[in-house]
Amino acid sequence: MEEDKEDYKRFTVSLPKKLYEAFESLRKKKKWARSESIRKAMKSFMISEENIAESSGNVAGCITMIMAHEHIKEVDEVLDGLASDINTKHHHDHDHQHAHKYISKPIYANVQQTDSLLSTDIQHHHEDVILSTLHIHLEYEKCMEIIAVSGPYERVKNLRDQLQGLKSVLSVGFYVVDKEDSIDSIE
Repeated sequence: MEEDKEDYKRFTVSLPKKLYEAFESLRKKKKWARSESIRKAMKSFMISEENIAESSGNVAGCITMIMAHEHIKEVDEVLDGLASDINTKHHHDHDHQHAHKYISKPIYANVQQTDSLLSTDIQHHHEDVILSTLHIHLEYEKCMEIIAVSGPYERVKNLRDQLQGLKSVLSVGFYVVDKEDSIDSIE
């Protein structure tokens, strides 16, 4: 008896080197086949998107972002840094302390600082679905933001999509559940 074989299509995927290496390392450690791993990840992603899209439309969950952060460097600080000796600069880098005077004044904003302002503005435009935010300083140049959300799926997804478009966002996690299903399952 001949089994029905599914028709397979081949395609090429381009990944950043670090992502590829991390995937391969995990895959080898878990002894997973490459194609099967990618198939499962794709199915999981599509199922989560479809289930939410077909839900009541009223969701709750969170959006997590890992963002690069570059510190403000005043012109005077840059010039002083060039003139100072290596040991002082090395100590400053590990000390993570600023010698700035924090006052409101125009400054040059780099991409990360501009994205921080844009992220705040995007969130203000989605205040109807944001319950709370938590900003965590992970490392000297990396932050995590957790945004608790509740409301219409399309509004929550729009918030996620706009935040994901910022250049300094390194990764975005998106976890939502249908509020109606979660209430019914408790009763």
